[in-house]
Amino acid sequence: MRKVIAAGIVLTALATAPTAAQQTVVGNAATVVGDVKMSNASIRTPRKVERRQRLAWGDLIDTAKRSQLQILLLDKSTFGIGANSQVRIDRFVYDPSRGRSVIATFFKGALRFFTGDEGENSAEVTTPAGRIGIRGTALDVLVGEDAKDIAEDEDFVDDADGPDGRKNEATLVVLRGPGPATAGGLTVGRAEVEGAGVTVVLDQPGLAAYIPRNGAPPIGPFFISNKGLANVQDELAPEVARAADGGNGAAEAAAATAIIGGAACLLLFCRHGDDNNNRTNQTPTSPTANNPNNTANTPPSRPPPPPPPPPVRIN
Repeated sequence: MRKVIAAGIVLTALATAPTAAQQTVVGNAATVVGDVKMSNASIRTPRKVERRQRLAWGDLIDTAKRSQLQILLLDKSTFGIGANSQVRIDRFVYDPSRGRSVIATFFKGALRFFTGDEGENSAEVTTPAGRIGIRGTALDVLVGEDAKDIAEDEDFVDDADGPDGRKNEATLVVLRGPGPATAGGLTVGRAEVEGAGVTVVLDQPGLAAYIPRNGAPPIGPFFISNKGLANVQDELAPEVARAADGGNGAAEAAAATAIIGGAACLLLFCRHGDDNNNRTNQTPTSPTANNPNNTANTPPSRPPPPPPPPPVRIN
């Protein structure tokens, strides 16, 4: 009787456990730098991610210190994941004739998203503090203590006198592009940053929004400073920065550069002139919690940013 019961338990477990055939593949690990691991509902002990490994719904990706990953989705969209990061792709639906929809949860670290083929493409990224809706375009997202430190060093965030950020929830979002007449094959898009029922729209390269913690509304939009952009880039590609300082990780730096989309993207939308002048009198372009009268202000005029180079695609 014990043997029969034990056999029944095993058969039930096999019937309910997801199999490789049941997994919905979303793309592959195009480039792997350092120690990158994956786990899911059926793989409880994290396994090392290898280059060209297929990734599926529900796979939880973890990158260690000095480690990075580029996920190439089926529609050629990419997730560039920095060091000490954790992300899970919850859902991916792709119809070449209609477009793509992707939903992901970003728990911590640094993430860059590049849109893929043209069409009705949308993406939604959930963080511990809020939600980011993406329509086309390229976007940087930081979650955690680095997001808090970078954002709170911005004059606009200080002037907003918002709630202090929590190091495990703080979310910084930067629209990297593209703008009108931008080269590189990316469609003109926008991002909607939502928290505590308030939505901030980012629709110009260089605009940013900051959610200090869960339950707080976004602060912004504001033009992030050149220093802020540089710090965001360092979080996305630390190996590139280290190689520039004479480090020994030349091969890793080259791979990391590919993950982020090309060396020329280091300061993709850096504005010219004195940094302090660029940061003064920055005003939001859409209603936010920091604009209680719901009046839409116009950001200060500035020269258009240079067009970005085509993003590097690793097949």
